[in-house]
Amino acid sequence: MDDNRGPELAAVLIALLVLATVAVGLRMYSMAILVKRFMLEDWLTLVTLVVYIAYTTFGLLAVHYGLGAHVYDVPLHNHSKALLWRYVAQTTYIVISASTKFIVGLLLLRVCSRQKWRTWTIWTMLGISAVANTFYFFLSIFQCQPIEFYWFRYDPNPPVQGKCHNSVLATIPSYIVIVLNVAVDWGLALLPVSVVWNAKMQIKLKISVVGLLALGSIASIATIVRIPYAKQLLSSPDYLYNFTDIAIWSSVEIGLALTASSLATLKPFLRKMKFLTGGSSKERVNTYVEPYPTDDVTSDPRTQTQLRRSESVSSDATPISGSCVVSQTDPEDLYQRNRSLSFKRLFSSLFL
Repeated sequence: MDDNRGPELAAVLIALLVLATVAVGLRMYSMAILVKRFMLEDWLTLVTLVVYIAYTTFGLLAVHYGLGAHVYDVPLHNHSKALLWRYVAQTTYIVISASTKFIVGLLLLRVCSRQKWRTWTIWTMLGISAVANTFYFFLSIFQCQPIEFYWFRYDPNPPVQGKCHNSVLATIPSYIVIVLNVAVDWGLALLPVSVVWNAKMQIKLKISVVGLLALGSIASIATIVRIPYAKQLLSSPDYLYNFTDIAIWSSVEIGLALTASSLATLKPFLRKMKFLTGGSSKERVNTYVEPYPTDDVTSDPRTQTQLRRSESVSSDATPISGSCVVSQTDPEDLYQRNRSLSFKRLFSSLFL
């Protein structure tokens, strides 16, 4: 019967790997070469890409041995091999899913470092994701005893004997983890909106930042789509064919999550390539700054420079082209405005 969806799954795996590799590569170039600051989330992105390459390799091996085809079209000796590589791919999927949330969360922690309630909210969401995915990871590994019985379970004469959890025990945790992951994705996407919208930015910058930060929620759409297919986890005799949909949407989920988390940091590269206008590429690339590390912002050389520049600006002037007017008389006003300036510079350098 010519109804093999293996090539379809393989095409999705390869396309998403290429997309993620290009996005991560550009991120590495932007942060290491242009910005010359390589943060923890950038290292985590690099490690996640390596795991994602392994995931794609395992998925392609599963397709090679029959995943996506009907069981009666696959030689019997290949069934266990297809299930073995599917099993390994499934465990790496869980690792990537959790890792991409930490990539986004670490960036937001850097941006929201002065808002304690937002910091605690981000850590809470990351903690929920870590606990849920750790539980799901070990449940996935030990769903059969012994472990190797997982891929021999449908052999007529398996070399090992064992048992696996029933389909209800395997499916319900999947639904729970899916719901929690979607909640974390949307939480991380929506949390910075209030920060951005209340900041002293031009409306164009606000819309750009909100849009780019919301890219992370795109992956959650794929997570939602795969919910109806969770019940297909080895619940049908045609287990190689019926797993195709959930395999595709799982791949889309983590592929888009890794890609989107990198696209949101490519502003220095776009400036370098002059895809964005407004100033020389050298001037734009070197504007990346972090929020000031201490509360004594008036002693910071950048603050003094900003204060001197403000001497020629009237007190009722309006910020133009992203500049921030600093009060010459009120130290507290200077402190608050300079915090807004550092926050704005960080977002502007990364996102606009």
